[in-house]
This record gives sequence, C-alpha cells and structure tokens, in this order.
Amino acid sequence: MDCKELRDLVSEQWGGELPPAAREHLSQCAGCEVFWRDARLVEAGFRALAEEAVPEASVGFASRLVRGLQEWEEKGARSEFFETVGRRFVYATLALTLALLLSLALPTSGPVQGVAGADFLGLQSQNQVSQADVIGGDLGDSHDLIPGGPTE
Repeated sequence: MDCKELRDLVSEQWGGELPPAAREHLSQCAGCEVFWRDARLVEAGFRALAEEAVPEASVGFASRLVRGLQEWEEKGARSEFFETVGRRFVYATLALTLALLLSLALPTSGPVQGVAGADFLGLQSQNQVSQADVIGGDLGDSHDLIPGGPTE
C-alpha cells in the first residue's frame, strides 16, 4: 500500500479499523502515521463537539437580528458595500497594470545592466545595441578581458 492509497482509505473510513496492509504501512511511514494521528484527533474533536449542548439564544436575539437585517436593507448597505469593493478592485487592477507596463517599458538602472522589459520584447532601437560593459568598453570587447582569450 502506498501513501496515497492509505490517505484515501483514512479519509473514507472515519472511525473504522484499518486493514493489516494499512497498519503495516503506518509502521513504516512516519508521514502517514502523522496523518493517521491527525485524522483520529479530528474525529475525536467532532465526537466531542457533537456531545456538546447547543447554547440557547439570548432573550431578544431573533428580534435584534431581524431588526438589524431590515435596517441594513433599508440603508442600501448591500449596494454600497459592493460598490466600494468593486471600486477598490478596479483601482487595484489599474495599479497592477500600471506597474507591469512600467516594468516592461523602463530600462533597468544601476551598475549592472540586465535585460529590460523593452529589450525582452525586442523594442530596443539599433543605436542602443552597443552598451557599456560594467568594467568599461563595449560588450563586444569582453573577450579581450579573458586571459588566454582570442586577440586581434
């Protein structure tokens, strides 16, 4: 029995006994043993929760709940809520789009030049092809800096 089969078996059998092949796998696999122990703890928690008495609602709870829902409906809070959430979603989408476009359009800065978004997309003009190397000089001259490299 492998780990996936054992986990499927444990998920299907709440509270049941495991077959001998599953018990053998548990003795050999620490991960599955932890899974089995956690499943038994969850099961015990559900049993304890089922034995717990449901608390009674306080006096006037239902009337306060109904009155609050009616006030919420009268104020139009639902449409205001969705309008606010929708507006924030649009603003966040616009901000992310702007950040993406800026990261693609602006060249990288700093002492080491990497591939900018414009370079990646092939938007670089021909006069920008030759860039200075970090050490100095053109990138085409970098073979001169390697000891034993080709010389002209």
